[in-house]
Amino acid sequence: MARQTGSKVIRLLIPTLLALFLCSCASQLPPGGGPVDRTPPEIVSVYPENGSTGFKDDSFEVTFSEYVDRRSAQDAIFISPAIEGQLEYDWSGKTLRVKFPGKLRDSMTYVVTLGTDLVDLNNKNRMAQAYSFSFSTGQGIDKGVVEGKIYTGDPSGVMVYAYPSKGKEINPSKDKPEYISQAGKNGTYRLLGMAPGTYRIFAIKDEFRDLVYNVGEDLFGAPYRDVTLSKKDTLFSNLDYFLSKEDTARPRLVSAAMTDRFHILVGLSEEFDSTIINTQNFSIFDSTAQKELKPLYAFKGRAKSTELILALKETPGEQDNVYLWAKRISDRNGNTTLNDYVRLTTTAKPDTSAPKLLQTKPSPGAGGVETSGAEFSFYFDDGFDSLQAVKGIYASDRSGKKIPVRVNFPDNASFKVLIPSELKARQQYSVKVDLSGIVDAAGNRTDSVYTLSFTTSNGMEFTGVSGVVNPDSGMHDSSLVVVLQGLEKEKPVYKKRLEKRKRDFNFNKVQPGKYRIWSFEDRDNTGLYNAGKPFPFKPSDRFTVYPDTLNLRARWPVEDAHIDFK
Repeated sequence: MARQTGSKVIRLLIPTLLALFLCSCASQLPPGGGPVDRTPPEIVSVYPENGSTGFKDDSFEVTFSEYVDRRSAQDAIFISPAIEGQLEYDWSGKTLRVKFPGKLRDSMTYVVTLGTDLVDLNNKNRMAQAYSFSFSTGQGIDKGVVEGKIYTGDPSGVMVYAYPSKGKEINPSKDKPEYISQAGKNGTYRLLGMAPGTYRIFAIKDEFRDLVYNVGEDLFGAPYRDVTLSKKDTLFSNLDYFLSKEDTARPRLVSAAMTDRFHILVGLSEEFDSTIINTQNFSIFDSTAQKELKPLYAFKGRAKSTELILALKETPGEQDNVYLWAKRISDRNGNTTLNDYVRLTTTAKPDTSAPKLLQTKPSPGAGGVETSGAEFSFYFDDGFDSLQAVKGIYASDRSGKKIPVRVNFPDNASFKVLIPSELKARQQYSVKVDLSGIVDAAGNRTDSVYTLSFTTSNGMEFTGVSGVVNPDSGMHDSSLVVVLQGLEKEKPVYKKRLEKRKRDFNFNKVQPGKYRIWSFEDRDNTGLYNAGKPFPFKPSDRFTVYPDTLNLRARWPVEDAHIDFK
């Protein structure tokens, strides 16, 4: 009877114990509905400690602040100088032990870097900053450090590769780096444990993580100079980079098709330099009739970024042996193709549409137009005769009194109107265009007058910034350019070129908003920042960026901004 009672008690306890066990298991799961994990993983300890000497072990260890994705951690490890063979990985909770494939070199400083591609297990948060530590197999340790910042939209994960100068030209597309680091979320990087010597250091957005620069695929940042470290001079700071993409492909004509008997849509292999939009640059050759035709107009109109439009007065016949020729095609990086051609698809379809105004800058009814040097742009979808059009373009005040203007034509389907005289503040004016003078190649036109009304500024809508550029030694004879770069909305850009030995600057009549201000050494005197080239090596222009974002408010200009080259 006692045995039956005991069995009954056990049977009654089993469901209760099972429920308690399940509740205990459930309590190990993360609570639902809580805040999303945004905390990046961190490294809490390493073995050996940073700066250790006399290291004789066959492995190193890293302990993280939380559980991390093991594959991402293993892929994020870089060792400088490189070690031949495969590393072995052994995990124990949050600690990773990495075993070397063989004996390390004697009296050598090694640097282990864990990059920002490392993510946690919970929410795939990336490590915010690369982490590096160094140790030496000898009694001394190399202490060279190079640090700087990478300025690009998303700098996290950009690699920094250092190559020692060994009497040969360095080609980052073939040579592997001796030292490696990686930029963090804020763009900063740090190379440490570097031996005395001279180095060429590139920033590479290494898309394939193969430790080489792939031309046309990877973004690059070239240095403005090589870096020399010594036992006495172990730190080089402010080696900063902008990133660019190298384009070595020459542009080509890829298509030419008549949309009607007066227009040809021309397609190119890539975006092109606007200087090629010129009627003298193109011709149409009818091989059957042995006849060459020249276009009447050349323009962008509604075309895509890789297209342009030609307008014809005399049209070729509908046949297969008609070709479009271009004397020169250049892209925005200066790559050029000479004497290219493509077969032209012809049509006899008529053109019955008058030219349409696509856009004006500023838009109709705009306020805050500057009283001095007011400029207006007009963009049409078709080409027209500028000599006829300019006769019907004028400006006037509110009473109808005409104001002298200057008109120039960037291409055959657009023009800019400049009012050279000083306008009155807070007054209404207008620019008028007689559309009957906008006549396309087929003779189509619109018999009306377009009016662009605008109101001038009172001078209080604008802001400004002034200050001085402080060059370091060796730059006193350099020409400098100061750039005020908008960070929001239409991102306006203002530039000031400073003459030699002139270091103060003043930007006035600036649109309010957030800006970055920076300066570069204009060594080729073009007024444009030169990004340099990885191979054959061409140094970039040296630049420096003011540390703070400027929030420029109307009527509250910023004064005494110091831009320091260090």
